[in-house]
Amino acid sequence: MIIAACLLINPGVGFAEQTVVVIPKATILHFWKMVCTGAHDAIKNTDTKLIWRGPRVQNKSQAQQHLLQFYTEKKVDAIVLAPTDMKKLNPYIEKAVKAGIAIVIIDSPVTSNAPHTYIATDNYKSGEIGATLLSKEIKRKGPLLLVGHTEKDGASFLRGQGFIDKMNKLRPGRSIIRIDMEDGSERETRIAVDEILSSVPSIAGIFSVDEPISEGVYHVLSTQSLDIPFIAFDYNNHLIQGLKDGRIKALITQEPYTIGFFGVRAAISLLAGKKVKKRVCPVTIITPNNINRSSILKRQQKTTLKEKESCPICFN
Repeated sequence: MIIAACLLINPGVGFAEQTVVVIPKATILHFWKMVCTGAHDAIKNTDTKLIWRGPRVQNKSQAQQHLLQFYTEKKVDAIVLAPTDMKKLNPYIEKAVKAGIAIVIIDSPVTSNAPHTYIATDNYKSGEIGATLLSKEIKRKGPLLLVGHTEKDGASFLRGQGFIDKMNKLRPGRSIIRIDMEDGSERETRIAVDEILSSVPSIAGIFSVDEPISEGVYHVLSTQSLDIPFIAFDYNNHLIQGLKDGRIKALITQEPYTIGFFGVRAAISLLAGKKVKKRVCPVTIITPNNINRSSILKRQQKTTLKEKESCPICFN
């Protein structure tokens, strides 16, 4: 089990009087690096100490279980968690809450009512946006391909369901082939999408639900020179290149910096005895027409450059 850690405390002392632990789904993806920078900025000018620790790759619920149990036993003050599984982490979350630890859930939901607040994109609505964008790009008959995630990943599953429901309204009768990735990796996606496109060459459009899955789809489309309308979710440099070369029609980008920043700020507020409401973070649609003036893209690039020196672990 490989876990990446960023410990922002003095090495010679124990936990500070107020310590917030952030457990992301993964540490190597661009999305989570931006969450890291937001979390890091949230503790500036406060007495809060931040520990950033999580699995290197997504869908490692066992690693997150271990981390939740470890920091509950260490009696940290708050945990900000991006859960990889909607159900498996519930007992560990509930145990932490019973131990007096403030729990903030970010990015993806859990089915437990124990967490104190939830900060994330409106994932279902984002899937509806994907359907609306793709519907405008469909030029031929044939089924649509939804490259999604198993139900355990709540955020991605909601995006997929939002896409299906909206597309059924916009294009009633249009067949949708849904394939759900088990581990959600780029490699798994490449293999699955390649097999589908080989067996169903009439695919008329594709929607993907997160960064590694979007990268896997883009790889297949680019290596096979396939002209299929593709709406991708999330952002990184490879996917931006997909916009520029025309393989991707639009990117639905979240605000990971915002999610990280307000996730940690919510934890700090809870520790101060304040009530914290659920927060819905916006998405931005980036297309070839607005890519050069996209404010979110410029903000993400600027933040990345600014934070590399102050928190290198976010970008390793």
